[in-house]
Amino acid sequence: MQNNQEEQFHIVAKDISTQLGKSLVTRPYIAIIDLLGVTRYCDEPLEQFLDFMQNFIRSNFNLLQIGDHSLPLGSVNLAFFKASSKAMIVIYTVKGLAGQLLSFKSKMFEWTDQIEALLGDLEFPAPAIPTETRTIGIQNEPEIQAAAPPPPPTKRGLKTVPFLTKKLTGKEKFSIEVAQILQACDGEHSVQDICSETGYPLLKINDIIRTYQKKNWITLKRIV
Repeated sequence: MQNNQEEQFHIVAKDISTQLGKSLVTRPYIAIIDLLGVTRYCDEPLEQFLDFMQNFIRSNFNLLQIGDHSLPLGSVNLAFFKASSKAMIVIYTVKGLAGQLLSFKSKMFEWTDQIEALLGDLEFPAPAIPTETRTIGIQNEPEIQAAAPPPPPTKRGLKTVPFLTKKLTGKEKFSIEVAQILQACDGEHSVQDICSETGYPLLKINDIIRTYQKKNWITLKRIV
């Protein structure tokens, strides 16, 4: 059954590539990734972006409406299309302009029914219900109700928020990590926010920010 499902996703992806390829000057490569970040199909040239694609979909699936798209990497022709409530279709081209991929928006729903049928009843898992814990006292020992200590005074720390001041042309050559981190330097996300959303270590994020701060590409502001 599993092998048959994989073959069906391969057929869907091949059909998308064939249909979209008619309107592009270059071959499109396809990935189909479900709402949980599980890859159902991925063309080999897209495997270099696999971790990024999975993390992006896990973090952003519920933030996008059905029919929305995202081009998260300005320097890479990589587009995400939410064609279903259960999965995203990712399109990648080596050559050409990323904007050309948006022609897929008018076609994406042609494969929605097939994808949803293959995924079945897939949905986000319900949040776990906390398990009740009980404290068992010692027999024959009087229970002493200790007064709760006063809460420590709240200390409001400063957040470091990076802002990319250089306008990118889309022709810059970045690694996936650098491109994703620079994309998040929008003056609204703190360094800790970027760490949480990308999954990259704080040390790596700070190192990249310092590198581009020295180039005068990034300024830092600190807010409460």
